[in-house]
Amino acid sequence: MLRKPSPSARTTLYRVRGIANLRDAISSKYLSRKDISAIPTTVNDRSALLVKGMIHKDQASWVPRLSAISGIEIELSNSTALALLLIQDGDNEAWALSYGMGFHLIDRTKLDNGFGMRVAIRTASPEAIQSLTRTVLDPRSRTDRSSIPAGAALRGFGIGDFGEVITRMSATAELEGLSVDDSDTRVRATDSLNLPLGKTPESLTNDLDAIAQTLSLEPKPELQALEQLKRVKAKEMIDRLDDILRKHLCDGSIGSLDDDTMSRLALGWPFERVDEYGTPSSFKLIGTGNRRTKIADDLPTLEVLVDAIITKNPDDPLKAAKSIKVVLYRDSDGGEPISGAIPVVNWLYYEAELDNIRYCLFDSKWYAMDTDYAVLLKARVKKIFDREASVSLPDWNIIDYPDEAVYNAMAASKVGGVKLDRRLLQTEQHPQGFEACDILTSQGDLIHVKHVGRSTSASHLIAQATVATEALRYDNQARHKLRKLVVEAGGEEEWVADRLGSVILGIARKGGVTATSLFSFTQVTLARLDHSLDASGVRLSVVPINRYG
Repeated sequence: MLRKPSPSARTTLYRVRGIANLRDAISSKYLSRKDISAIPTTVNDRSALLVKGMIHKDQASWVPRLSAISGIEIELSNSTALALLLIQDGDNEAWALSYGMGFHLIDRTKLDNGFGMRVAIRTASPEAIQSLTRTVLDPRSRTDRSSIPAGAALRGFGIGDFGEVITRMSATAELEGLSVDDSDTRVRATDSLNLPLGKTPESLTNDLDAIAQTLSLEPKPELQALEQLKRVKAKEMIDRLDDILRKHLCDGSIGSLDDDTMSRLALGWPFERVDEYGTPSSFKLIGTGNRRTKIADDLPTLEVLVDAIITKNPDDPLKAAKSIKVVLYRDSDGGEPISGAIPVVNWLYYEAELDNIRYCLFDSKWYAMDTDYAVLLKARVKKIFDREASVSLPDWNIIDYPDEAVYNAMAASKVGGVKLDRRLLQTEQHPQGFEACDILTSQGDLIHVKHVGRSTSASHLIAQATVATEALRYDNQARHKLRKLVVEAGGEEEWVADRLGSVILGIARKGGVTATSLFSFTQVTLARLDHSLDASGVRLSVVPINRYG
């Protein structure tokens, strides 16, 4: 018995917006080509534009290389077919159906980024997700692709609740009103949506209307978190955000930046895994145009970096921030580099609001933050701050205790612990060494202390705590060496238990620090650390330290 033909065919669908006419959705470089044609038409009485063509190359790009390797003269041409059908939907928006390589024709500034993911988050069965691609917000731009062919819930993919951007999802969705004769439809979602669409003009437009209806729905509660943090991809929006940052940096010097700007600009740690580099003792700026730039102690400050980029290019400090780089050294003389050359822009955190949406610059990339997401994030961080810590840390009078080392020594004696500041544990897994903590108490509390000024994020402190707790939770060698270090410092081996119980972050700032005063992405990294520790039964708490003098 012959199988009945399906009324639908799998198609890749995009959505474009901000267009005055359908031709606006096409990249100008293609409209000007002779081998590309744009033909006005209608689809079920709706205005449409068919853009089609065949891009032909007399010789494929790999032919000369293959000829040289094989010793045989090869002549092979290459042709690429592409087509895009645009169908008007409202005054300034349209659907775009891609065929072959047709998606290349779309003007990326007109693309509705995340359209496919928005549909999937509203229609996918939360327990039947087959694959996910996520980018974790750390400077390695780590991307994980996970697949469970039988389908699973988010927890099956190890998805956390903060600091993860989902860029691709394959799932079974319930899309009512489609031509396909199956209520459960397999969809693949990114910026586009791949799914079966009707083969006739009438059935196609009906399907498009059904998809449009899903965009007005509320996200599935189990999937809502996937939508609330998005990477900004549209060049036009990135340019607007860059202009905002550039404007605030163009005031001439760090001293002239107003309080509002300083409250939104901060220095961040440009990589999460501190153990890859060890603990730096000094740094140097390269690419400043000044050959007399010297090695400087500790880590760069925001003032130093902003002054360097403004000095190099006062008209476009953002351009300078991409060309000037920071090199970290293990020793104070700059003889042993422990990092590559990291562009200054990767050290900057910035927050801006545009069209009632909060945008954050993190590791040189812009992200948009949903209002609900920001509220949930603040509530999570406040919960961490509200936890009662097992110890209290003394105020920090910088006249009596001018640097972190002398403060930690005083604080260690106050809490009945030992000072381990800058005493590195070197293991097989961490040959460069890492700091277990600044202070260890007799109850086994790991205390990390950092001065976090108005223009500094707490990312370095959180990164150090992340590395240390991961090592001490899973590495017997690290715990054994820590016990020896504690004894050498005047403590007891028993202070280091086989299982960690408590991690305390001592965040110092003039007037103290609160949950709401932390930068958005510092809140993200703090929430992620809490999520990780909580899963292992480790209690995280924050102790604000009043720094004065």
